[in-house]
Amino acid sequence: MTVGFFNWRVAGAVFVGWSVVVAGAAPVRVVRVWCHQGQEAENAAMREIAGAFDAAHASEGLRVELTFFPDFQYTEKTAIAAAAHDLPDAFDIDGPLVARYVEAGLLAPLDDVFSRAELEDFLPTIRAQGTVDGKLYALGSFDSALVLYFDREKFARAGVTPPPAGQAWTWDEFLAACGKLQAAGIEPVALHLNETADEWFTYAFSPVVWSGGGALASADGRSVRDVLASGANVRSLRAWQQVFARKFAETDPVDPDPFDAGTVAMDWSGHWLAPAHVKKFGAQLGAMPLPRLGPKPVAACGSWCWGLSRQARDSVAAAEWLRWVTDAKHGVEPMARANGAVPARRSAFAAFPEYTRAPFNLFREQLEQFARPRPRTPFYATLTQQFAAALRDIAHGADVAPRLHAAEDEVQRVVDRRFARFATAMPPDSKEAKP
Repeated sequence: MTVGFFNWRVAGAVFVGWSVVVAGAAPVRVVRVWCHQGQEAENAAMREIAGAFDAAHASEGLRVELTFFPDFQYTEKTAIAAAAHDLPDAFDIDGPLVARYVEAGLLAPLDDVFSRAELEDFLPTIRAQGTVDGKLYALGSFDSALVLYFDREKFARAGVTPPPAGQAWTWDEFLAACGKLQAAGIEPVALHLNETADEWFTYAFSPVVWSGGGALASADGRSVRDVLASGANVRSLRAWQQVFARKFAETDPVDPDPFDAGTVAMDWSGHWLAPAHVKKFGAQLGAMPLPRLGPKPVAACGSWCWGLSRQARDSVAAAEWLRWVTDAKHGVEPMARANGAVPARRSAFAAFPEYTRAPFNLFREQLEQFARPRPRTPFYATLTQQFAAALRDIAHGADVAPRLHAAEDEVQRVVDRRFARFATAMPPDSKEAKP
């Protein structure tokens, strides 16, 4: 038996551990895995998941080489590695960016990695998020949920009646409720416009556009022309703007959690605040789907997910890791327990009894019935930046139609430049499809 200690640094990441080679044992097959560095509980859970994988696959000689990178470095690190043909075998990806990695040819399809029955166990939202042009490229172990929390005591004081459980107000009903709360001297709703990240705006308020019959990009993700600034979107965001024009929500809030502080009656936010809200309010807490502008409610969803690199040195071993990290028991349960996100597999809910009661049951219900992922487009980074900027301006009173047209022009300019470069690079008689 040969034993050796290793400690080395690569691209800002540190690896420390023991390397053991046993005579007669199966040759060691290392699966290189990269993931973003989340909250420490997530990181600890990921290390435990990797350790359990190593123990379970020791007889096969499989082990994981796990590397964390900070969020702000992660996309840059993967881009550099891709250019150098040195991507890891498997890596996690922020859900809205999957199409960008697919367009760059960096991800291998997953359709043959899981059986049809196994795929059916995943929430439809997590499958949709990772599907581009009809092929599955990514799967996650957890998902997210966005709802409208409310304080039952403040509602009662203002004479506001919530909708039946699991149902959403129309937009007019929502505005009427806000008016009653305001008249009773109660601040109506927190929309968290103090968030500096563009992604909050796109994630939180895309459902306003969707429920009004609009979209952020074309169905194939290749264009925003006459889509982002469509008549439906203009009407929906004019209605959204009324929340600020009538002083129902602050455009420049200071308190990051006014609902928990007891200063507002409703909180437009996600699953991550549920534990704190439940602890604070108990039975006084209510939750409903987001208000709708059309006949049906729509919810946001999406989170980090896993993909296999087309550059994988051992695609079979990498697939084993992917199956493990998204397995209901080995991957989903420990990670969802660590980060409080919604389990991505139906079979995992048995380990979380809170999903039989509110507000957690609403998270699962809307992910199974009416949530949708953000646009699967290779130009998502530009789209979310421009859409968020437009929403900030609209909340502060900008004329909706011209502001959306300006955002649409900016995004389409980037799209057109990309296609122009592609056309220039292709031979005149090339039959290759455009990305």
